[in-house]
Order: sequence, then structure tokens, then C-alpha cells
Amino acid sequence: MRELLRSWWHEPRPTGPARGWRDWSLVVVFMATALLEGVVRADLPAPTVVPVLIGVGLAPVLLWRRTRPLLMAAVAFPVCAAGEAVVGGDLGLHTLAFLLILVFSLSRWGSGREAVLGGAVVAAKITLSVAADHLGPGDALAGAGVVSAALALGAALRYRARARQREFEQVKLLERERLARDLHDTVAHHVSAMAVRAQAGLAVLDTQPDAAADALRIIEAEATRALVEMRAMVRVLRRDEPADRAPAPRITDLERLASGPRTAWPSRWSCPATSTGCRRRWPPRSTGWPRNPSPTPADTPGARRASWCGSPATPRWCGYG
Repeated sequence: MRELLRSWWHEPRPTGPARGWRDWSLVVVFMATALLEGVVRADLPAPTVVPVLIGVGLAPVLLWRRTRPLLMAAVAFPVCAAGEAVVGGDLGLHTLAFLLILVFSLSRWGSGREAVLGGAVVAAKITLSVAADHLGPGDALAGAGVVSAALALGAALRYRARARQREFEQVKLLERERLARDLHDTVAHHVSAMAVRAQAGLAVLDTQPDAAADALRIIEAEATRALVEMRAMVRVLRRDEPADRAPAPRITDLERLASGPRTAWPSRWSCPATSTGCRRRWPPRSTGWPRNPSPTPADTPGARRASWCGSPATPRWCGYG
């Protein structure tokens, strides 16, 4: 029992849906119902405006019932207790039954701590009403039963959604395993075709060069197809990653890929265009480049050390530094 309570206490908050038009419609309906009940009913405790204001004012808390269930319960139930103290008894507004939605949200959308603390707030409000003689023992017992049922319903729906999510993940895992098994057969088919074409090209290389060239083109096409299908399979097997819809690079794209931007080798020497010499400038260690001096020609008697500037691919003579 202790482990069960501890696990519930450390239960994280589930991810709820975003606030939508249904939430706003629910708030508008309850506000209109509270106003209508205040106009129609004549048996509300005096002053009548207090229950109506509480019903209208507390309806917007339903907008944050998924994101801040404990805070909304901590606001709504103490306000109701204060209203009972003002009117000297039960508020008697039937519209306030929407507070059960807050109780439901504590166990459905709140964390374990929020559900426990929110339940304690509701229990304290019921106890205070009984102590102030605003509720009879029978009504308090019935209210505790309704609150417990709302909490249990929220917890049941919470675990049902989690079980459904686990089943969905299991189905996806089984499908990924099936695709992984199919991946071997697909790639093996293309590799076998490439091997056969390569053997045929080697057999006719000396006598029919054009046939060998055709075999190479077919091998390139088969390799491209195999690569595309393998990438598609791997994207399916990955979890929580967006699919890459860009076309796969081909042999004809080698020139474009080779001419792409490259990181230049940091120069260790600052060489102005109009300068006849170089001033040493070491790169920081954080760049990861080696800190060895640049290759220099052999020293000559009476001359200073000569150096090269620029990247290793495009060195530039800087003279003597």
C-alpha cells in the first residue's frame, strides 16, 4: 500500500489537449445558466447577488482546468466557502455543480501531488461547511461520495488513456519489426542484381565496351533504388523524427556536392593585402585546429623566418614576418 501511494505521489502530469472553442462555449453556458438561475429562482439565500456573482465569476476557471488544476481548485473552493460565510448558509446555486469538473480534472490532468493536495482542499471545504453548520452530516457525506466518485472517474480515464497509448506504441513497434525484416529482403534483391550485372559487365568488358557501360549504368540505378528504399525504411523505423521528403542525391549530383561550402582552415597569420610581412595570429583552442606552426621554408642566414598564409588548399605567400 505504501508503494502504491508513493507511486501515485510521484505521478507526472499527463499532456492534455490545447484550449479550444469547446472550453469557451462551456464557460459561456455556465455563466448564462448562473445568471438565468439568479433571475428565475426566488429561493436563493439573501443577498441573492452573492451566489450569482460567485457562479458567474468562477466559471472562467474551467479554462485552466487542464494546465493548472490545483490552482483553480485552490481558488474556487475557498471562494465558495467565503460566499457561504457571507450568506450564512449554503449558496444553493445549482450551477455550481460545475465545480465537480475541477475535481475530475485534479485526477485526470494533474500530477499525483496536485491530485492529493486538491483533494485535501476539497475535503477541508466540506469539513469547514459542516463545522459552520452550513451543511448537515448527511449532505456532507453525500458530497464526499460525489467528490470521491469524480476523483475515481478522472483516475480511471487517465489510466485508460495511458493503456491505450501503450497499446498504440506496441502496435507501432511490431510494425517496425516487420518492416525491418522486409528491409533485408529488399536490399538483398538489389545487391544481387548489382552483382549479376557487374559479373556480366566484366565478362564482356574486352569485347563489348558499350555493354559494360550499360551494365555500369544499371548498377548505378539499382544502387540508387536500394539506397532510396533503405532510407525510406530507416525513416519509418525511427521514432519521433520528421520524415525527410527531399530526393536522395545521385551520381550526377557529385559535382554540386563537391562544390558546396567548406570550412576554411583558420590562418595563423594575419596578412593584409598591402603588407610585406605577416603577424602571427594563433587560433583559439576551442576551434579544434592544430596549433603547430605553418610550414615554412628553410631559414637563410641573416634573414627572418618566411611563412605561408591562408588555408592549406590555397596557400598565399606573405613574405617575411
